[in-house]
Amino acid sequence: MSTPLSDFEEPRWSVRGEHRANPRLRLYCFHHAGGSAAEFTRWHRYLPQDIDVCAVQLPGRGARIKERPHTRMRPLVAELAGQITTDLPMVFFGHSFGALVAFELTRALVESDGPAPRHVFLSARPAPGLVTRQGSIHDLPEDEFLDVVERRHGGVPAELREHPDLRAMVLPYFRADYEVVETYRPAAAAPVPVPVTVLGGADDQIPLEQLEAWQEHLSGPFGLRMFPGGHFYLRPQRSAVLDLVRAVAG
Repeated sequence: MSTPLSDFEEPRWSVRGEHRANPRLRLYCFHHAGGSAAEFTRWHRYLPQDIDVCAVQLPGRGARIKERPHTRMRPLVAELAGQITTDLPMVFFGHSFGALVAFELTRALVESDGPAPRHVFLSARPAPGLVTRQGSIHDLPEDEFLDVVERRHGGVPAELREHPDLRAMVLPYFRADYEVVETYRPAAAAPVPVPVTVLGGADDQIPLEQLEAWQEHLSGPFGLRMFPGGHFYLRPQRSAVLDLVRAVAG
C-alpha cells in the first residue's frame, strides 16, 4: 500500500496517493463540503502513470486538523493560488463545494496572468448565483444541521451521529465549508476563458438548467455530461468519470 505524499512539507495542502516519477500532467481534485482529500486519493490507481493526482486538503482536516478552516471564499482561493504548483499542465476537478473552489481558483489564475488549467471539470454544483435557499444552515444545532445536509445531498456518514468524538472533530470544518458556500457571491467579472465540462447526477436535486447556466460564466469550450445516480454519483460512476479525465489528458 502506497503512502500519501504531500506537495509541501507544511501546510500539507495537497495529498498524493502515489508518487509519479515523470508526470506530464497534474490533476488537482477539490472535495465537497465536509469532505477531505480522501475522496480522491485512490484515483491514481485508475489513471496513467504520467498523470500526477493531487487531492487538495483544505485546512481543518487530515494532516491540517489543527489549522483553522476557511469560512470565506476569497482567502481560501488566495491561499491556493499562492501555493499551487504550475510546473506542469494542469486539469482541475471539483465536486459540489469543490466545483466553486476550482472555478474561483481558475478565475484567480487567469486574472493574475498565471498558468491556468487546460481543462476544468465542475461536478454537481449549480452555476454561481443560482442557489436560492432561504437562510443559512452552517450555524444550526448539530442534529438539525446534519438532517438538512442529508435531505439535500445525502452521504452523511452514520458514524457522525453515533460517535460524539468524531462529530467534534468533523463538524467545525463541515460547518465552515457551508459558511463559505452561504456567504459566497460571484464577482461581476469577465467570463473565464478555459475549457469546462460540467458533470451531474441524473437523480440529484440540481435542475439541469442550473448546470447548463455555467456557460454564462465561461467563454471557452463547454460540455455537459450526466450520469446515473444522485449527488455523489461520481463514486459508483468513477470509471466513466475518469474516462473523461483520460480523454482530456490525451
